[in-house]
Amino acid sequence: MSRRTAQSAAAGAAPRGAGGEAPARLVEVARAAGVSSMTVSRALRDPERVAPATLDAVRRAVARLGYLPNGSASALASSRSRVVAAIVPTLMNSVYASTVHGLSSVLRPAGYELMLGDSGYDPRAEAALVRSFLGRRVDALVLTGVSHADETRELLTRHALPVVEIWDLTAHPIDMLVGFSNVAAGREAGRFLAARGRRRWAFVGSAPAQEVRSGKRLRGLREAAREAGVQPPLTAFVDDGMSAAEGHAAVGALLDAHPSVDALFCANDALATASLRAAADRGLDVPGRLAVLGFGDFDVAAHTRPALSTVRIPGHDIGTHAATALLARLDGGPAPGTRTDLGFDIVRRESA
Repeated sequence: MSRRTAQSAAAGAAPRGAGGEAPARLVEVARAAGVSSMTVSRALRDPERVAPATLDAVRRAVARLGYLPNGSASALASSRSRVVAAIVPTLMNSVYASTVHGLSSVLRPAGYELMLGDSGYDPRAEAALVRSFLGRRVDALVLTGVSHADETRELLTRHALPVVEIWDLTAHPIDMLVGFSNVAAGREAGRFLAARGRRRWAFVGSAPAQEVRSGKRLRGLREAAREAGVQPPLTAFVDDGMSAAEGHAAVGALLDAHPSVDALFCANDALATASLRAAADRGLDVPGRLAVLGFGDFDVAAHTRPALSTVRIPGHDIGTHAATALLARLDGGPAPGTRTDLGFDIVRRESA
């Protein structure tokens, strides 16, 4: 930095941008719009409290000057950050992406930003993200699942902010809950296979100790097997629950070792798609010789050959319901139901 630049900065001159122009200030927006600084602040923070003509003038001035509100200052003034944080186990699953879109579609029009964290299915990573988000003074949290590290529960007990757990159900939520029963989904998957005369089932997914929701689907499948009077399902576990390569290898080994298997229930559609390939490699007709049922109804499910039968989860609706519950709580009113079960559907296509 040159001496002249240093002296200017020390004297309080506005910092220069890449284009050489100082960022517009609130008072300049107010002058351009012909209103007070307080009115500009109100228009940006609570636009519904400002007359339409005034709001239009402020917005045109903001656009013309390229004004960027100081979010940190606004947060200090209002004790609100206007930020909601959501933690998902992976960003590679299109259903979680749908949930994130649902959250954003409700939060953004209400003036809230959505901050994302990817836990990688690791409760310790989730706890670290929760600690980080709390340090950033987020207004609310969305957590995927209902199984969390003790540290996460302790942190959320100590900080009284709204929390919504999604994608599962429990009798004892931390705060609010929007999801479906993974056990029931696995049970209905088994009933679906039994109704189609399948007698030797196998489950493809992460081990229960590694991915709790996958384990719950396996538990439901086992309950359905007992109910149908068939043998307990075999298992083909993978380390990476979203890896098609691991799924292909695990299913191939399973089919080679157990040629009597006539139905696969996969913990997600990525593994189900890999299962179709493993069956084709062995000349097994799907669904004639082997039924394949996925989970999630990913975008690809309707476009595989054969088209994939799967358990459809209302991912987008989970997001919109969770965001609506958070906004109600943040506005000081009661949330619309602390425990919302949105259920699931089995979509029958060609593979089962």
